[in-house]
Amino acid sequence: MKKEMQNRIILMAKRTWQSIGGDVLRTCEDMGIEPIMEQEEVIESVMDAGYMRMYGRDKEAYDFYKTLTYKQKTAVLEKAFPLRQYGW
Repeated sequence: MKKEMQNRIILMAKRTWQSIGGDVLRTCEDMGIEPIMEQEEVIESVMDAGYMRMYGRDKEAYDFYKTLTYKQKTAVLEKAFPLRQYGW
C-alpha cells in the first residue's frame, strides 16, 4: 500500500473517532463501565457499521480500504490509534 493512501486511511479513522468517540465513551458511562477503551476496542468501533464511510470524508480512500483484508485494515488502524487505551 502506498504511504499516501495509508495516511488517508489513518486520517479517515481519526475523523471517525472524533465523530463517534464521545458517544461511545458516554455509552460506557451510561452502562456503568469506566469510559476507558483498549486500542482493539477503539479500532473495532471505528471499523464497525460503515462509520468510516459516513465520517471519514474520503470516498476514494474508503473504497480502497474496503479492498483490504481484515489483517491489513487493523494494521493500518493500529497506526491511527497507537496508544494502549483511550478515554477521558
